Amino acid sequence: MQSDANINIERTSEMVYADGHCHLVPEWFEYEEVVKLTRKAVASGVKYIINSAIESKYYDFGLKTKDLPGVYLSVGLDTSKITEEGVQELKKFHLENIDNAVAIGEIGLDFHWVKEDEKRKEQEEFFRELIGFSIELDKPLVIHSRAAEEKAIDILKEMGADEVLMHCFGGTEEQAKEISRLSWYITVPTSAVYRKNFQKTLKAVALDSLMFETDSPFHSLEKGEKNDPSSIPILCRKAAKMLEVEEKDLAYITTKNVKDFYRL
Repeated sequence: MQSDANINIERTSEMVYADGHCHLVPEWFEYEEVVKLTRKAVASGVKYIINSAIESKYYDFGLKTKDLPGVYLSVGLDTSKITEEGVQELKKFHLENIDNAVAIGEIGLDFHWVKEDEKRKEQEEFFRELIGFSIELDKPLVIHSRAAEEKAIDILKEMGADEVLMHCFGGTEEQAKEISRLSWYITVPTSAVYRKNFQKTLKAVALDSLMFETDSPFHSLEKGEKNDPSSIPILCRKAAKMLEVEEKDLAYITTKNVKDFYRL
């Protein structure tokens, strides 16, 4: 049972944070490590953790983690390795676990790792298929769009997707502003404490479209370290200084955005 499902995030003296996207799966974390890290995160004020399983071999592990305090499950596919078999496995999982996953994703396009035109076109076909599937299921979509931001945004608009989170968004400031106008969301990762491109995104996106994420184990606060959800408060503190807003207000807004998008 989700023991923290009814956490109150009204404006109080206690700051509550959310990690809008991370990967707490066996490729990087054993289960006991996940238990310890989520306890550490909750103790530091990170009461909402969205764990993304993007390989079918980790789907059952993801189901296990969602019973930990504060953890919710999002299930998608590794975009750079997507296959028809993977798409069908993803659909099967969501149909059989309609109440166990809060979103479909991450899914999308990756033109950084995928260079061949034929494979990019195949990605686009799968992307369209899964957008349609998400609309049928009435599930929010978490989007990976590395080096394919413009194409991904165009396809999402064309398909009529309206519950969209552009995860770890690396596009332009103009695209970030467009995403805000569309009432979609953007996650800025913890590496924004030193990476200028994410700092530009942070300053461009409207606050009511902004979330924070760790993308654990990636995008750590310092290069070369293994990331985990407990780093979110540090990002929030530094982001508040960059944006010249109160940290407690930024924590409240970004956490509310996570709750609203994932329907928590």
